[in-house]
Amino acid sequence: MRKQALENIAQVWRKKQLIKDEIDSALGEYKLSRPAKDIYIFAAATRANITSISQHKYFEDISFSTIKRAVLELKAHNLVESVNDSVDARVVWLVPTQEN
Repeated sequence: MRKQALENIAQVWRKKQLIKDEIDSALGEYKLSRPAKDIYIFAAATRANITSISQHKYFEDISFSTIKRAVLELKAHNLVESVNDSVDARVVWLVPTQEN
């Protein structure tokens, strides 16, 4: 592997660690599982529902039942809420709750 590629990988690793530390600091009080943290971040970044999560390549190694358990974990901590789509009532979006 080229020296530049190794330096880039090292830089990405440092950024990844900083982001992980920030996420753990923000969500640490909830003692969430790793899939729950990842799903919370995904839902905060984009419109998400259980199907879109399960079909995203980042979550390809996580089973559908694990995704559902993680969503239930987030709901139990009132970190996300389910909102029906305004056009198709069969679609339920996961929306991070807003603090007042």
